[in-house]
Amino acid sequence: MGNSKKIIKRIVILLIILLIIGGGVLFVRNAIRGATQSIVTRSDTCGFVKRQDLTSYSSFSGQISSSDKLMVTADPTLKVSKLNVKVGDSVKAGDILCEFDSRKLQDQYDKLVRNSEKVQGASQHSHDLIVRNYNKAQSEKDSLISKAKSAYDTAVSKRDAAYDEYNRMIDAYNELYSRQIDVYNAWANTPDDAHNKESMKMELDALENEFKEAEKELAAFQESLPGFDSAVDAASEAYNAAVEKGDELVQSAQDALDNEKYTVSDDSGDSQLEELRERIEKCTVRAERDGVVTELNISEGSVPESGNIMTIENTSELIVSGKVSEADILKVNEGMEAEIKTSATEDRIIRGRVKRIEKIISSGKAKYETGGYTVEVSVEEKDCGLLIGMSASVKIILDKREDVLSVPYDAIRGGENEGYFIFVATPQENDMYSISKRKISKGFEGDYYTEIISGYVNEGDIVLTDPVGVSDGDLIPLSVPEE
Repeated sequence: MGNSKKIIKRIVILLIILLIIGGGVLFVRNAIRGATQSIVTRSDTCGFVKRQDLTSYSSFSGQISSSDKLMVTADPTLKVSKLNVKVGDSVKAGDILCEFDSRKLQDQYDKLVRNSEKVQGASQHSHDLIVRNYNKAQSEKDSLISKAKSAYDTAVSKRDAAYDEYNRMIDAYNELYSRQIDVYNAWANTPDDAHNKESMKMELDALENEFKEAEKELAAFQESLPGFDSAVDAASEAYNAAVEKGDELVQSAQDALDNEKYTVSDDSGDSQLEELRERIEKCTVRAERDGVVTELNISEGSVPESGNIMTIENTSELIVSGKVSEADILKVNEGMEAEIKTSATEDRIIRGRVKRIEKIISSGKAKYETGGYTVEVSVEEKDCGLLIGMSASVKIILDKREDVLSVPYDAIRGGENEGYFIFVATPQENDMYSISKRKISKGFEGDYYTEIISGYVNEGDIVLTDPVGVSDGDLIPLSVPEE
C-alpha cells in the first residue's frame, strides 16, 4: 500500500515536471513567433508588378563641348595692337578677331621690294642685250647671205650670157662656112672663060678671110668660157660660206639666249618677299568659321606666350565627353541612342547618340587614374538650350524591351541552381496581407526592373522588395505605396 502511494506520488511529480517543461516550450515558441512577427512587420518595403518598357543603361558624367574646335594661331613674335573679342563672344566667318603690329614687317617688305626691283632691272637689261645681239646676228646673217646670193646670181647670169654668145658665134661661124662652101662650089663649076669667075674668086677669098677671123674669135671666146664656170663655182662657195658664217653668228646668239633660261637665279629675295607678305596678311586675324570664343590666350598690347592665341567652338555641333567603365565599354557601340540631362534643363531629356569611342586608355596612366574609356556623345537636338561648359549626365541605352511584364529588381530572390521566386502580398482584413511564394523565370534586366517571362504573376500584384524573414503563408501588415 505504501509502495503504491509512493509510485502515485512519483507519477504526479513527473506530470508536474512535464507540464512545467511543456509550458516553457510553449513560452519559448510564442517568444520566437513574436520576434519573427516583429521582424516580418518591419519588412514592409514593396512594389508592383508592371507592364512597361525596360531599358538598360551605361551612365557617365561629362561636360558639354563642341565637336568642332578651331585653334586660332598667329605669329608669337608680334605685339597685339587691337583685340576685338572676349571669351563668350559669338563670331561669324570673316570677322576680324584681332590685329598685330605689322610696321616692322612692312618696313622689311618695302626694302626688299626696292632691292628686288634693282635686281630685276639689271636682269632685264642683260636680257635686252642678249636679245639685241641675237637680232643683230640674225640681221648680219641675212645680209651676208643676201650679198653672196647676189654675187652668185650675177656670176650665173654672166656665164649663161657667155654661153649664149658662144652659141651665137658658132651659129655665125657655121653659117659663114656654109656660104663659103656654096661660093666655092659655084666658082669651081663656072668655066674659066666666064666673065664673072674672077669676081666670084674675089668673093670666095673675102669669105675665106672672114671665116678665118671668125674661127679665131670663136677659139678665143671658147677659151674664156671656163673662167665663167669658175666664177660661178667661186660664187657658190662664197654663198655656202656666207650661210655657214651667218648660222654661226645666230647660233652663238641663240646659245647666249638659251643659257639665260637655264641660269640658276637667286630667288631667295622672292621667297623672303612671299614670306613677309604672308606674315603681314596674317597680322589681321579673321574667323575662319562661325562659333563662340571659348578660350583667349592674348591681351591687347602684349606679345602672345605661344602661337595658339584663342579657341573658337562651333555651338551647332555639341558633344558630351566622359568616361565609361571597363565593365560596360564592350557593350557600347557607335550610333547607340543616349539620354542627356543637365541641371539647367532640369527633368528634360535631350536626345543624343554615341559618336566616338576611344577603346584605349592613354599611355602612362593607369585605369584607376583615368576612370575608364573616353566616349563622345553628340547632341542630336538643335536649340536645346545647352551651352558649352555645362555639366551633364548621360545614359547610353545599351538595350531595351517594349511592353513587358516586370517586377522591381530587389523583389527577386533565389538563384540559377534553386530557381528564382518572389513574394506576392495579397490584401486581407484589418490592413493585413497574406504572403505567397511564387516561382518565376526572369528575362531581360533593366536598370530598376526585371522582365518576368513565366510564373503565376499578374500586372498590378504587390511584391515584397525586401523580404527579410518572410515565409510562404505569413500574414503581415504592409505600408503599400500608391501605384
